Amino acid sequence: MSVLNRNIVYFVTPGSLNTFSVIAAVKERLKFGDIKQVVVPFTTGTTAQKFSQELENDVEIITVAEDEALSACKRIVYPDQGLLGRLVRARLEEVSETTEKKLRREAFDMTFLSFCGETWNAVRETLYAFGQGMKVAIEISVVAVEIEKVKSYTKIIATGGTGEGVDTAIVTRTSPQNDAFSKKSKKRLSIKEIIAMPIEKC
Repeated sequence: MSVLNRNIVYFVTPGSLNTFSVIAAVKERLKFGDIKQVVVPFTTGTTAQKFSQELENDVEIITVAEDEALSACKRIVYPDQGLLGRLVRARLEEVSETTEKKLRREAFDMTFLSFCGETWNAVRETLYAFGQGMKVAIEISVVAVEIEKVKSYTKIIATGGTGEGVDTAIVTRTSPQNDAFSKKSKKRLSIKEIIAMPIEKC
């Protein structure tokens, strides 16, 4: 039996105060030398800058902004004339006229979770059970592939947060949206390791 001993950092509470501890945990994980890219959500650019400063030339820092995610949503669903495509398209048209966060989040979830109705809600709520940061980390690993910043089926570190900053980091094997839940194990999205996450959830 093979066993790999890896450290996991657990935070008592979620939030941006954990950002530097996440960066330190990621830096420690990078010492194994098997990962060359870290994906970071981008809002103001502050978190990405902190990663760049602390990790220096150890790894490539890849940012994913909300607008990039929405553009990927549109590209994925517009060719789809089915029920999901029509629903998401309607939400995206609403989003184009407003910046209301709830609408943007709903459009994203409906697109990237590949489900609709009760099944879609169940998947979304299951991801939230691990915390908002975990859900964001998984989402941006998929978006990074869709916007061609990261290659499919490669091992990366993805980070996410609850509001500003980051409080979660995972090692994941990337996948495009249409393969994320594939029946082929080598193509589906795979969470390999948890590096850091909060114990309490929002």
